[in-house]
Amino acid sequence: MVRVIAKPEPVMTITAHTPLELLRAAYHLGNRHVPLEVAVEYLRLSTDSVLGSMLIQMGLQVTEATLPFQPEAGAYQEQSHAQDHAQDRSHSHPH
Repeated sequence: MVRVIAKPEPVMTITAHTPLELLRAAYHLGNRHVPLEVAVEYLRLSTDSVLGSMLIQMGLQVTEATLPFQPEAGAYQEQSHAQDHAQDRSHSHPH
């Protein structure tokens, strides 16, 4: 058995007063294609002063710390599926 533990690194944890505020933050960060850890109560990303300022201006709470960071696996990280498409485009299936 192998246990994988995320290495602590400098991150910003974003919290909000309402779920809608947190959802808006996730939308804006997603538009910037930054690796993002998504949880019910917070968002977490690598420390970035520009993004931190944007989030504070949006009324969110930004806390910097050194913590484990486990971002979502993005669509582009599914290499084998993407390679299948690049090699054979003659087939069709729903996405």
